[in-house]
Amino acid sequence: MKTVVACRIFEDELRACLRERDDVKIHWVDAALHANLDRLEKDIRNRLEALSVQGGARFLFFGAGCHPELGKIADEYGFEAAPFRNCLEWLAGPEAREMERDRTMLMTPAWVRVWPQIMAVMGWDQVDARIQLGRYDRILVLDAGLHSLSDEEILNFFDLVQVPLMIEPVDVRDFCARIREFIG
Repeated sequence: MKTVVACRIFEDELRACLRERDDVKIHWVDAALHANLDRLEKDIRNRLEALSVQGGARFLFFGAGCHPELGKIADEYGFEAAPFRNCLEWLAGPEAREMERDRTMLMTPAWVRVWPQIMAVMGWDQVDARIQLGRYDRILVLDAGLHSLSDEEILNFFDLVQVPLMIEPVDVRDFCARIREFIG
């Protein structure tokens, strides 16, 4: 059995890629924890510690940029850390770095949906959300077409952050290929 500890940002995509795999068990970490590195580290450590006694291959599915000590934490508990700096490189590949240029923020539909939770965790209001994302000229939502944003969700998020959203279709098969390469 293979154990994967993963962020819910990619829940739809991971489930699509691994739905026929009965040799993989995914343990989810709440995406809103990214807003507080101490809470994220504590939750990841608790999960890895609880799962480190299990046999089989163990993988930590986050980008290295999610927490500065992620590789070290994974090593401490015998997990293999993901090879990407940015978790969105899982979805878009190395092209993600190019997409982020020119004051563009990359997100997934799930990431847009988790913003109210992030705001609650951080105690932010609408002004704080605009300050956090206001430095960007646009938000590019990488959409694998599994649980796309509705028009209402797009408009509500724009109303919240006042940054235009653009949708960029991505092929989930490329994401699945990167997952297969990582976990076998």
